[in-house]
Amino acid sequence: MSYRVDTAVILTAEDAALLYSAANLRSLRISARGKSERLYQLLTNITHVAFSAVNTNSADGTTRGTVAEPDESGDTGIVTVEQVARRARITPRAVRNHIGLGLLDAQKVNRVWVITSQAADQYINGRRAA
Repeated sequence: MSYRVDTAVILTAEDAALLYSAANLRSLRISARGKSERLYQLLTNITHVAFSAVNTNSADGTTRGTVAEPDESGDTGIVTVEQVARRARITPRAVRNHIGLGLLDAQKVNRVWVITSQAADQYINGRRAA
């Protein structure tokens, strides 16, 4: 539940995740990049809070301690460089370097790398095995 305090609104992580998903904040944040630093920073902060939402086990009300990440790809089977980096626990730059070296199969569409979920899973599982 969110809270309003005078001229501010405090969002819980769960509310931030709901807002992130319902308002398609990823697209909005990307379009704000380079145009409005204040808006971009606000949307980035909401995104970070949304990604830190902790799963709750509804049976007993205890937390499991895992981080819930809102699904940015929808049902398309496509993931971003940033999503692969988070899952692999490396930097987006390292992911792009690995794409360039042929370690991760990806296609560049306009200025964005498009990675299939299958290719991302294969890449991440290969890193764990190494």
